[in-house]
Amino acid sequence: MIDSIPKTMQPNYSYGYAKATYEKLEQYEISMQVPAIKADESIVVRLDGKGLTARFKSDIELFLPDFHLAMKRVMENIKKYFPYVTFAYSFKDEISLLINKEQIEHSKDFQNRIEKVLPLLSGYISSMFSQYIPKKLKTSPCEAFTFDARIIILPTSQLKNYFHSRQAFAMSGFIDRICSFKHLTPESRTFSNVKKALKDIGDDWFNYPQYVCSGYVGRYENEKWLVDTASDFMQKWFKYEPYLGV
Repeated sequence: MIDSIPKTMQPNYSYGYAKATYEKLEQYEISMQVPAIKADESIVVRLDGKGLTARFKSDIELFLPDFHLAMKRVMENIKKYFPYVTFAYSFKDEISLLINKEQIEHSKDFQNRIEKVLPLLSGYISSMFSQYIPKKLKTSPCEAFTFDARIIILPTSQLKNYFHSRQAFAMSGFIDRICSFKHLTPESRTFSNVKKALKDIGDDWFNYPQYVCSGYVGRYENEKWLVDTASDFMQKWFKYEPYLGV
C-alpha cells in the first residue's frame, strides 16, 4: 500500500500577496540605498577591471597597445549606452564617470534610486570591453571580462582634486612598470628620477605614447562626445572644466 502524499495549500498569489510578503524584508533593501545627494555634491562612478592589469601584462612588451585601444573604444561608446555620463577619465583598467545627478533623479528608469546605475554601468562596460579586446589576446573566443563599480559622492569643488589623484595613480603605475621592465634603479621612483634614469640608458620618457602613462579623457563638447589622450589633463584643467556638466 502506497502512503498518500499530503496536499499542501497553494498560496493565493496576487500582487497584494507578493507585496505583503516582501514588506518585512524591504527594510534591508532600503538600508543599502545611496543617501540623498546635496546640491553642492557630485556623483562619480568608478569602475575597475577584475584582474585585468595582471591578465594583460606581457613579459616581452612594456605595454599592449591593443589593450589600451580597447579601453579607448569603451570610453568612446559609453555615452551611446549611458547618456547620463557627462565627463570621464580612464587609465589602464580603471574608468571614472561623472554622472548627471539631475537626469538620474528625474528618470523613470531609476526612480531616484542612484544605486541602480552600478549594475548597468558594470554590465555595459564589461560587455563592451569583452567585445572590443582582440581575439588574439583572449585565451578563448568566448572569454569574458568583468568590471566592478562603486559610487563616490563628493563635493563638486573637489572634482579637480579627485581627477588629479586618479591621474597621479596612472603616472605612478607606469613609472613602476617601466622601472621593473627596464630594470631601472633610480634613487626613488619619481617622475624626475625615472626620466633621468631613462636618459642614462639612452632612452626618453617621451618616446612612449602618452595614453599609456596619462590615460584618456572624455567630455561632451559642441554636442559631440570626444575622447582624447589626457596628456594635458591637469596642466590645463581650465580647458576641461567647462564640460564637466555639473
